[in-house]
Amino acid sequence: MVKHLIVFNVSAEVSKESCLAMAAQAREELMRIPGVTGVSFGVAVAENASYRYLLIIDFADEEVIDFYRDHPIHVRFADEVFRPMAVHRITTDYRMVF
Repeated sequence: MVKHLIVFNVSAEVSKESCLAMAAQAREELMRIPGVTGVSFGVAVAENASYRYLLIIDFADEEVIDFYRDHPIHVRFADEVFRPMAVHRITTDYRMVF
């Protein structure tokens, strides 16, 4: 299993409610991509965390990474919904060991 982690902050004009709605949309849309096995969203416990939000997309295996990156559902969601909202972000893929 591979976890695609994105820690991010939203622009100042984006409300917490809008961010939560975006995360729900991410789950609904990205789960339609073959090889995506889960989508999770979290909010930092500490108010002063460097990154306030976390989006985790679970992939069945490493072969899904490139497929997901280029998939039209992901490209549209990332370009039209996520990136305009998530102005500061770090993305990394992790191969799970245990």
